[in-house]
Amino acid sequence: MSTITVKNRDSLGGQVLSVGFGRLRRKIFVPKAWWRGLAHSLPKGILPLSLLLSHALPGQRVPGARAENRAAPAWSVTMTGGFANTFQLILGGKFGKGGDVQDKLTASINNKFLTGDSLSIFGWSTTDLSSGTPNRQFGLLYKLPILQKRHPLSMVIGGQRWILPLVGHGTNDWFVIGNLTYSTSVRRIPLFISEDSYSLVKSNLPTGSALYSQIYTESSLLERRGVRLALREGPAYTYSWGTYGAFGNRVLRYGGALVASRKGTTLEASYRKQFGLQDGIPNNGYWSILLTQKFTGSLHLE
Repeated sequence: MSTITVKNRDSLGGQVLSVGFGRLRRKIFVPKAWWRGLAHSLPKGILPLSLLLSHALPGQRVPGARAENRAAPAWSVTMTGGFANTFQLILGGKFGKGGDVQDKLTASINNKFLTGDSLSIFGWSTTDLSSGTPNRQFGLLYKLPILQKRHPLSMVIGGQRWILPLVGHGTNDWFVIGNLTYSTSVRRIPLFISEDSYSLVKSNLPTGSALYSQIYTESSLLERRGVRLALREGPAYTYSWGTYGAFGNRVLRYGGALVASRKGTTLEASYRKQFGLQDGIPNNGYWSILLTQKFTGSLHLE
């Protein structure tokens, strides 16, 4: 004989029914509005529960499934400091005699509008120790997840302000930037494909656009007692359409980084080799050692 059994009230504001006969039973969630209608429409001879069901549910708002599954908003603050042998941009030139002290501060609100999104502001500087001259960048960025499952794809859009006294006779720049990053794996090794676009819309130097393309892998070398050691490596390439008066193929680079991380702390030692693709662009090497600390917490919104 078929039976319907009322289980405990579900957290979404309805009832869970166990429907079937014998061991062939299945649980079904019934929202509050449907449940009340069902209670008043059942024949008395089959299931005399009308009165019970009509009063079983107090008034309660039923949250949507999307809100239930969405990640909670959170904040994060990331601080990075370290040392590099010089200051170098994506077009290929070195600026200052070096070495350089580098630091960066980023503050973000995450999962504010969508799960996986991020609204960030940042400030970055590299100071040439030989002259004591700082070069600075500031920006406002929004990261939007496009695909989030097996092959994540994300997009970043924003604006940046560059104040670089060592570039030319000093630059005063406004950029519109964008990024697309696609993630997958090859034989269980994570693979990332990244495209960065820079559109120089206002400057005391010639304006234009540039594209910086990267492909890199990240192989886990060691995981023990909460410490992870990984090797990140891959090529990068720059093409320019007039930025700072530069055109065409600029540089080809191959770099690697040894990254040690534990909880919110990361230590990264990196080196990359550059090959100039035009006359006047030097072949050179760039290295840096950076320490990053990240703080996170829940964001309580009214």
